[in-house]
Amino acid sequence: MINKFLLILICFAFLSANTEQEKEIALHHFMQGEFLMNQGNYALAVLEFQDAIDLDPNAATIHISIADAYRRLGKGKRSEDHLMIALDLDPKDLEAREMLGQLYLAQNKFIDAELVFKELKILDPDNLDYLFTLADLARLQKNWDLAIDYYIEGYQINSMSINGLEQALQIALTSSSFDRAEEICALLLEDDPDNIKFLETIRDLTLFSRKFDVALDMIHRIENIQGTTTELLIQKSALYEELNDPDKALNVMFDAFEIDSLNVNVLHRIVSLLLDKEENEKAILYNQLIIDHFPDDPRGFINNAVMALSGKKPEEAILALSPHLDRFSQDFTMQYLLGTAYYQFKDYGNGKIHLSQALAIFPESRNTKHNLALIYDTTGEWDRSDKFYMELISTDSTDAQAFNNYAYSLVERGEDVEFALELAMNAIRLAPKSAPYLDTIGWIYFKMNRYEEAVDFIRQSLSIDPENNTIKDHLDEVVKAKSKETTPKIHQVEKQD
Repeated sequence: MINKFLLILICFAFLSANTEQEKEIALHHFMQGEFLMNQGNYALAVLEFQDAIDLDPNAATIHISIADAYRRLGKGKRSEDHLMIALDLDPKDLEAREMLGQLYLAQNKFIDAELVFKELKILDPDNLDYLFTLADLARLQKNWDLAIDYYIEGYQINSMSINGLEQALQIALTSSSFDRAEEICALLLEDDPDNIKFLETIRDLTLFSRKFDVALDMIHRIENIQGTTTELLIQKSALYEELNDPDKALNVMFDAFEIDSLNVNVLHRIVSLLLDKEENEKAILYNQLIIDHFPDDPRGFINNAVMALSGKKPEEAILALSPHLDRFSQDFTMQYLLGTAYYQFKDYGNGKIHLSQALAIFPESRNTKHNLALIYDTTGEWDRSDKFYMELISTDSTDAQAFNNYAYSLVERGEDVEFALELAMNAIRLAPKSAPYLDTIGWIYFKMNRYEEAVDFIRQSLSIDPENNTIKDHLDEVVKAKSKETTPKIHQVEKQD
């Protein structure tokens, strides 16, 4: 790199001053200005630089130096004016453009600064400082994708600039640009393929984007580096389940059981997978280990209740949960399952109590609201059931079950049948192949004496669920009503005297 003072001397060799004496005087003023700048005496430096400019106003170097002095004095406008003059004299002067860009940055003129650094990038495309400044400017203007692009471009120019990629990753994660974050992690892994942090980040990102095969591959790579753990095996099992391979999911958990046979999370997952495969007898054996060794963990008792409810034995679910409720009174699942069991057992009073307690613990539980709505509907407390139905459909316009149940409740009580039809239409729109929903809308048409539509929908319903006695009864009733309507009346002719 050419020494700055040597550059100054070269510039002054070409000054357009008229005499050698003027050249010497201009150089003296310039050098004195530089000396004062180094001493921090910017005000006097300005005077010296101005004297030099008076002798030669066309020297870009002098304008840059006086601009620097004005900048340090906080006189931004004067600094900008001299930098503009310097660039008019030498459009390719990088120092003048850099100083102008930094001046705009200090003044928070981000758009102007961006234009300057884009020009610098054109003049020196491999300069990482320009790229990273542009990235920072994009970030300040919340243009996240552009900032990431600049950081990646910097890495492509110089693969040693890992800090820029890490900054890009932070931006992507903060702005929820998960696809970009995954792209950046892949680049980071090219540089450091055994970095556990990056492997875990890609695993988490691909889990979020439901790229389960990629997430599984990341876990395999983590295992190859640091060995397997029960936690990693649980994650692998969950991924195999998502990939519709329940056998592998279960086998992986048996491997975890071999490593740690008294890990409650391992035992609970084995029980859940066995229940999904309807291998209840095996599930009971593993679940007993949870109950025996972890009596303060509610999941063992909850699993027993789930098995009872899946076997349509609500009374057994109640027996499984009730003795332990005092210890787990603030456990949502305990309260929810107990309330559901009482509801199925037709003990609506206790069903309301426990489902209401479950809702107090977890106010956002839609399943709890659905069950409470059904109980209040059954007990004729329609103000309360309607309130739950309206809340359910107003907070989720895709809740087909809420639309259907509310519609059926209204038509069964003979209230607002037109509104019930509107609700049922929404349910059908969301789930056009649901037998219960087709039956509901058919039943509403029946109540409206629109027998053709009623028969059509209820027959569709029965074709989907041909063994459903309620749907059969509905169809019989509609067919009978329709036949009565179409049977011609026979009028007897009275005898005349």
